[in-house]
Amino acid sequence: MHTLRSPKKIRFTHLNNDDKTKTFYTLHGEDELPLCLCPKRGYIGITTRIPFPCSNKYFRTVGSCNGTFCLKTKNVLTLWNPSIRRKLRVPECPRSSELPLGGIGFGFDPISDDYKIVWISCEKDSSFVYAVKTGTWCEVASPKPEFTYVLYEAFLFNGVLHWEVDHDPIKSQDIYPPSYILTFDLSTHVFGMIPLPGPTWDWLTTGITTIQGSLALISYRMDVDDTWIRVWRDVSWSVVFKLGTGKLPVDGAFQFQPQPQTTNDCDLLLRTYGEGFQIYNPKTWMRSRLLDFNAASSLIAFRQCVETLHLLDMGVTTCEKKQL
Repeated sequence: MHTLRSPKKIRFTHLNNDDKTKTFYTLHGEDELPLCLCPKRGYIGITTRIPFPCSNKYFRTVGSCNGTFCLKTKNVLTLWNPSIRRKLRVPECPRSSELPLGGIGFGFDPISDDYKIVWISCEKDSSFVYAVKTGTWCEVASPKPEFTYVLYEAFLFNGVLHWEVDHDPIKSQDIYPPSYILTFDLSTHVFGMIPLPGPTWDWLTTGITTIQGSLALISYRMDVDDTWIRVWRDVSWSVVFKLGTGKLPVDGAFQFQPQPQTTNDCDLLLRTYGEGFQIYNPKTWMRSRLLDFNAASSLIAFRQCVETLHLLDMGVTTCEKKQL
């Protein structure tokens, strides 16, 4: 069912300012960015507001793939496809109560034609992989060396999950770099490593994304307030965007594809610290701020997605009263 999909869209997540437990999202084509606002109705041309199937304000989205989202509250994981209003509660991960959570990843394995969730531990020898088709967890060896920090949510690219991790150089006897990108192949269940561009002490990694069809790293240099975006090609990093000095850090970026009859010329959608969400034109260096849905809400996140029929024959409908 995952092959029946719509064109790629962008999902904006909004937080209700009056009730912090309520979040909703709006769905936009790349030529429907929320730059225009109707005072009474919200985004011009956008009429659909879909609430998340959660009543717990502590839930978070820990991954998305092909229109299906992986949501987490405490140790409970739920898959949700908003296009068809269906959700699937995932069985509890084995030993989750004793397993310190290092990071979570969610994605699609093209070899087994299945969606998988990866739960990695930074302290234990075992991590776990959940296969949606079979509804079971399997145990895999945790990555080595042990790491002390992991960028909580993985980024999926070409069937491989990516986390930024730090490790204890004393335990690893300085064999490994202090920070690197940890990878996990959803087909082979093998961990790997991609080095970060050096020197790592000058740069703070703020995000992982995809730019120009390649894995990309967003890095911030604190001494000059500059953010660079590099892509991983031919086993090396190359700088493709320098977003300008004197600006607050950027921790999320998405590049639009050129659209006919629009002014979009591969602009970037940026998530910034303190300055909200912006559209950045690489040629002019100009930035335009995206608007909140209305005065009673705040724009808090964006993700690229498609609309599919995944989970059509699984789980329950989200119109039921019971929430996560």
